[in-house]
Amino acid sequence: MPRIIALLAAATLATVVTPPSAAHAGPPGGEPDGNLAPITAPVAPAGVETATSAAGISSASAAASAGQHPAAAAPAGQQSAAAAPAGQHPAAAASVPPPDDPIAERLTAALLAAGEAPAGFTPQTDAVDDLFARIPAEIAACGTGARVPAGTVYREYVRGPGEEELLVETLAEPGADAARAAVTKIAGVLPACTSFTRAAGEVPADMGFALSAYPLAPAIGDASAAVSFVMTVPTLKLTVKGRLLAAAAGKTYVTVMLMSEADPKVADLEAAARAAVTKVS
Repeated sequence: MPRIIALLAAATLATVVTPPSAAHAGPPGGEPDGNLAPITAPVAPAGVETATSAAGISSASAAASAGQHPAAAAPAGQQSAAAAPAGQHPAAAASVPPPDDPIAERLTAALLAAGEAPAGFTPQTDAVDDLFARIPAEIAACGTGARVPAGTVYREYVRGPGEEELLVETLAEPGADAARAAVTKIAGVLPACTSFTRAAGEVPADMGFALSAYPLAPAIGDASAAVSFVMTVPTLKLTVKGRLLAAAAGKTYVTVMLMSEADPKVADLEAAARAAVTKVS
């Protein structure tokens, strides 16, 4: 889904910049409930390169890796950091598991690697923003300012061009009870919450979410829940269809989400979710 990432990232990165010293800063807007922490963007396994795309996903990600982040506005007249020179791959992720954090390191190692995601998906190693990884938490909270839970790691995977799709996996280890509670929260979103809007902020455009049932969702792990959604960005004339699977696997909370401008390939999402749960079980 290069178009989705490129359009949203371009809208963000065209106007903001963050110095390198802020690479490990917390998410924009602070930590409203005291239970959140910066998301960790994992480094790819040895031998995995960042995928490139004519639609612009690589250039947007490279700009982020060069030091940009939507947390702070650029000084007047200052341009965003340049993308990597032509022919070069974007840099590796700037945000890595904190030192002396064995849980984060273990979770990062458990994320799906190249060859473990459904055929054709390539891990993106330079994603440093939680623009998409926070969507499961936002759905669970019906958009009430939720951010990525503390201790979460994530990885994005893209497949295209032609069939341009984005797969996002998140892993956290809150404990067995908390993992099941997180699944229960996703399961209880409908019918009370059918829509919400992420107001313009670090991304200078409103993002609307319409929620609906996920027909025939599979049972995965110790407990699981699923929801379908449509994300719209009116100012960018962008409409994206998505499906989310959340599961508890022992002490681990797993979410896998597939987004596409066409209908998401449900079989691939479910295969990825099963593989993710198997890897942490």
